[in-house]
Amino acid sequence: MVNALSTDAPEPAAHQDGRCRGWAWPKRRRDAGVPQIEAGGSNELVRRLFVPAERWGWEFAPPEPLASPDDPEPVWQEPAEYESAVRVRRQRVLELPFVTAGVGAASVGGWLLPVVGNPVVASTVAVAGLAVVALRQYVGPKSRVEVTRANREFSFARHQSAVEEWHGRRQAHEQARERQAASEQWFPLSPAAGAARVDVFGGTGDGWASLITTVGSSLLRSGCRVMVVDLSEQHVGDGLAAFAGTAGFRVSNVELLRDGPSNLLLQGLTREDVAEVVASAVATIRSSGDAAEQRVIDADVLARVTACLDDEPLTFARLAAALLVVRGHHQEGAASPLSTQEIRRLTAQIDIVGATDRVANALTTLSNLIELLAAAEPAAETVPDAPAESAAWSAPEMTVLASVSPHARRKDFMDRLLFQRVVHELRVRPPEGGGDVLFVAGADHLGLENLEAMAKQARRAGVRLVLMMEHLRDGVAQLLGSAGNATILMRMGNPAQAHVAAEFIGREHKFKVSQVTRQVGKSFTDGYSDTWSTQSGGSDSSGVHSSKPKSARWYHRKAGSSSTSAGATVSRSNSWQYTASCSDTDSESTSTTDTREYEFAVEPTEIQGLPPTAFILVDVGPGGRRVLMGDCNPGITLLPQVASGPRQ
Repeated sequence: MVNALSTDAPEPAAHQDGRCRGWAWPKRRRDAGVPQIEAGGSNELVRRLFVPAERWGWEFAPPEPLASPDDPEPVWQEPAEYESAVRVRRQRVLELPFVTAGVGAASVGGWLLPVVGNPVVASTVAVAGLAVVALRQYVGPKSRVEVTRANREFSFARHQSAVEEWHGRRQAHEQARERQAASEQWFPLSPAAGAARVDVFGGTGDGWASLITTVGSSLLRSGCRVMVVDLSEQHVGDGLAAFAGTAGFRVSNVELLRDGPSNLLLQGLTREDVAEVVASAVATIRSSGDAAEQRVIDADVLARVTACLDDEPLTFARLAAALLVVRGHHQEGAASPLSTQEIRRLTAQIDIVGATDRVANALTTLSNLIELLAAAEPAAETVPDAPAESAAWSAPEMTVLASVSPHARRKDFMDRLLFQRVVHELRVRPPEGGGDVLFVAGADHLGLENLEAMAKQARRAGVRLVLMMEHLRDGVAQLLGSAGNATILMRMGNPAQAHVAAEFIGREHKFKVSQVTRQVGKSFTDGYSDTWSTQSGGSDSSGVHSSKPKSARWYHRKAGSSSTSAGATVSRSNSWQYTASCSDTDSESTSTTDTREYEFAVEPTEIQGLPPTAFILVDVGPGGRRVLMGDCNPGITLLPQVASGPRQ
């Protein structure tokens, strides 16, 4: 990822003095033009960030992977028949002179033989021999070569066609890969239309700064006004302020108690409003059951005290000195920012205000807390005078109000007072169509009740509210999934909070391998057989044989011959057979079993390992509930594959 949160841009000329331009929300100037940003150079990132289309990050949607053609290029091999025919023909041609000479020698010999010395016979033998030699040594091999050559040419043509097809497939694959490489893979991502509030849980300072820079730049370009209330002490709004100044927007970036005038948080408030805002801030500290009743006492005490002061600008130093007088701790002749008449009026309130122990305790708490802010106020001579005219709360395009202090109690009370001042401005602001956006970073320690109060007033005033909370615990978790709101989940290192986030994202059915069975078997069998057999037999034969010539007469008794034969045969046979057999068998089988499980759509460990700028958006759009993964790193806009519109 590209780190785009650093810039060399100078401080915007609209706020070189570091002052806040007031708290009032004026009417929007519909005829105000949007600054034009030139392309190229160091402004390229700014130009790409400040686009009129709202976007909170980018969704990465890589194209489907291409199947690579892994078949090798066809290789030509000469046919064995053709090579053999050529080799035989070459050999026969080389043998032709020798065979012809042999036939000629045989024919000449036929002329010289005394037996066959016939010229006709010798000539016939010579012609026949030469014909046989021609057929065997030349005609036969040549015809075989021609046949095999024709077969080779046919095979070679098929090979060339296969090579052309292979090159065509490779070229088509390369073209598809080039188109895929040039296709859009990052698509703008934003909550569904109508999300009046966006709750951001988890994340780091860099992640919040990236998110504010990405979405704030597009909102400013769209004509919205942006205000960032930074309670996180991580300067999450500085990146957007620097880019907005480079883009030509008017920016006010104030760190309270350091850059702002002494009466900044009290500027523009009536005496009654000061009492209500300070009492509300103090009430958020108390956790007892009678906090509401104690808040009434605080407001009454502050109203009585502020009523005794002159019309001079009300500062924390003057308010702390007034409470000190009411408590009866003012020393005559000591330096005080109050006038003599103010001290006299406040002294008259001592018996009225501090009549009970609860009021006395309230005075002590109020005095201690306000003295914390009064001690941190810059000297009057080091703070430029506030402008005479009442300018916009967002100055008018963008305002950053940061609460930073090394003192823990002072920082905590400053956060609560700033928060309540913003709630008051939302309460008195007339309703408008949602064109302004308020970011509140690091407000989760203020409690669920205060966050819901701000959300209620922002919704009534038509201001889009973005609550950025570092932790997802205690009562803050009840904000998850509020009706009509979108939720963004960023990195959460705590396993319990990551588990709550995973439960909110939801579960889905998955098929997983639950069992793997492997069976291995081996068997060995051997056998032996021994067979022995005996056969015996005998036979006897006898016979008489007589013969008489055909020419002998019947009365020739002695003519002819007679013989007698007898014989005996005895046979015996023995056979023996030995057989041995053996067999060896190996067997192996593997089987897997898949089960359908209902598990987290996003595992808690994945939420714990998210990159700083990655987030999970959960909201309800026209198509139902959706869960999308995005990244808010502003440097993504410099990549070559970023789309201008959302993914369809």
